[in-house]
Amino acid sequence: CIYIMERIKGCIMGKVYLKTKFDNEMKMEIPHNVNIANAMYGFRELGAEIICYHKIDEIYDRVTREDIVIDYIDQCNSIFFKFGIIPGIPDYPEVLNPFLGRRIWKDTINSISRNEDKWSAGYFVKPIRNKAFTGKIISGISDLVGCGNYSEDYEVLVSEPLDICAEWRCFILYDDIIDVRPYGLLLDRNRKSYNYHYDSNILNSMMEAFVSWEERPIACSMDICVTKDGKTLLVELNDSYALGCYGLASIFYAKLISARWSQLMGVRDEFHF
Repeated sequence: CIYIMERIKGCIMGKVYLKTKFDNEMKMEIPHNVNIANAMYGFRELGAEIICYHKIDEIYDRVTREDIVIDYIDQCNSIFFKFGIIPGIPDYPEVLNPFLGRRIWKDTINSISRNEDKWSAGYFVKPIRNKAFTGKIISGISDLVGCGNYSEDYEVLVSEPLDICAEWRCFILYDDIIDVRPYGLLLDRNRKSYNYHYDSNILNSMMEAFVSWEERPIACSMDICVTKDGKTLLVELNDSYALGCYGLASIFYAKLISARWSQLMGVRDEFHF
């Protein structure tokens, strides 16, 4: 108790605003999804003051820089924009290019949809704008369904496809990997991804490159994979304010979120202990 009191003396402790919904079957408020629930348990263990809400408009005017909002990406972005902050990290930082194992270039979704050579090539396509649509392999005209927007020609990143056998999410907090969680089995049960494992030496080399990056985030994920030919490669980076927990222990999940919110807001991370 003395340790905690010394930490909060003379500083402003922010609140954690958490999106909930009323469950008609249980007749009670519950977190809006499993990731929000995991964050809630973590912040409870950390002793945070948690305030529940349904819609971002209810709290928008009350949120300060010291606070944290646990919600979906667009709602979190609205809070960042309120303070003149545009969050974002590159999917493929230049320092990690040696670990990509494939060519990656920019295009637009309309350019791809108009050119049969492009939409039939089997390229992996993902939007540059965060979560505008879910990235996927485009190998036929039907794969373009849900990727466009009548009012906007999305910029996209296009890459040569990888023959992936297994994938993992490496959670990075203050330049250390705090956990590595498998997720390939969730995407395709036929993969039998439990038969594969990444090369830890390659992962250590990725981390050495990551910490040499001056603009690196305090907290993020580094997704990696093993391909059919046995290579351990980088899939992409993800910002920790917009990150699924994938089984990460709740207290570490909360610390990831707190660290990144603090970095973006330019305030002290009160849960860095």
